[in-house]
Amino acid sequence: MHRIALLTLFLGAACQRSAEEPELVVYAAASLRDALQELAPAAEKAAGAHLVFNFGSSGDLARQILAADAADLFFSADERELERVAARLEPDTRAALLSNQLAVIEPSDAQPSLFHAPFEPAELALVPQLSLADPNAVPAGRYAREWLEARGAWEGVASKVVPAVDVRAALAAVESGALRAGIVYRTDAARSTRVRVVHLVPSSEGPRVVYPLAVLAGRPAANRARALAAFLASAEAMETFQRHGFLPLPRAQ
Repeated sequence: MHRIALLTLFLGAACQRSAEEPELVVYAAASLRDALQELAPAAEKAAGAHLVFNFGSSGDLARQILAADAADLFFSADERELERVAARLEPDTRAALLSNQLAVIEPSDAQPSLFHAPFEPAELALVPQLSLADPNAVPAGRYAREWLEARGAWEGVASKVVPAVDVRAALAAVESGALRAGIVYRTDAARSTRVRVVHLVPSSEGPRVVYPLAVLAGRPAANRARALAAFLASAEAMETFQRHGFLPLPRAQ
């Protein structure tokens, strides 16, 4: 009976803490999933709130924000999608925190490789199908198209693109061997043992990849969302993002 009473007291206290703890809903680009999930315990402590993540393509997330008032913080994979919801943002909370690079990938067991060294973007025209996050809706796909257009290779590739709902889906199609090549972020390629990087697009050659975040206005826990945003910009968080392959941007960005 004594143990039952203690258990009841513990569960009651836990339920009370849970009921008192506010909830923050974070909409974040799919490529941020691993880093944010690792940061979640420290982020929850910093914000004093329980975090609920909604990961997906930034374009889909922006549409969801416009359709429903459900997000406290939006961590996008490009400025364009954040700009789409600019009217919903808390003033002075917008900050560009991270960058990334594009990577051309193929299955790690592909024999022989379809590519040669040194790699040239024109080689992608020889690939039967190319896995790419939807270039009409997803930042990773748009960045890839911009790079290929700048290198004069998009026209030969466009008809071969198999559009994916987000960059992780584009990665999965190559991991499975269903498609022989793809373009994803280097952070996504780095987390997989089933693909190899054929070419890492230099930052000076590719489009400027930017991950901005902002707090959404009119939400009940705006102060805690601001605290969360501050934590994600902290040196502690940046160490984790860097370990996952992201490139911190100067805070002046």
